[in-house]
Order: sequence, then structure tokens, then C-alpha cells
Amino acid sequence: MNTSQDNKWQALLALSAPTFAGEISPPYGFMTSMLAQLRQERQDEQQLVRLCWRAIFASLAALVVAAGVTVSVHGHFNRGNDFDPGMRGLIQMENIQAS
Repeated sequence: MNTSQDNKWQALLALSAPTFAGEISPPYGFMTSMLAQLRQERQDEQQLVRLCWRAIFASLAALVVAAGVTVSVHGHFNRGNDFDPGMRGLIQMENIQAS
């Protein structure tokens, strides 16, 4: 832009400055406070959504762990294996008659 257009823009800005004077200094004007409030509400909503998703994933992870433990314990008891493999041999030795 040339200097004459710059001067025109500066004059327009100087004339419009009193219109936005209330928006510059606290307490802010109506529009500024409303926009700030809307922005804050949107951020709060996004944080709540993130928190809800984290809670859902955490509960699903806990459910998967509980199911895994249940299946592994159920499978262990159905096989009939003892924790100590030598125990079965000792129990069978009781039934042998010694003469």
C-alpha cells in the first residue's frame, strides 16, 4: 500500500477506536466476556469428554484383566493339576500295600 492509503486506514482506525474502548480495559465489554465464557464452556466440555473416555477405557481394561484372571483360574482348576507336581505321587503312594 502507498502512504495515502496508509493514512486513510490509520484515520479509520482512529475514528473507530472509541467504539472498542470498552473492550480494551477491564471490566471487559459484553461481547468480549460472552466470547470468553463460550470459549471456557467449550474447553470444559472437551475436558469432560476426555475424562469420560479415559474412564471408559480404564473400566474396559479392568474388565479384561478380571476376565483373564477368571479364565486362567478356571482353566487351572479344571485341569486338576496341583501347584506341587510331587503331591500326586505322594497321594498314590498311600494306596500301595506294603507287606
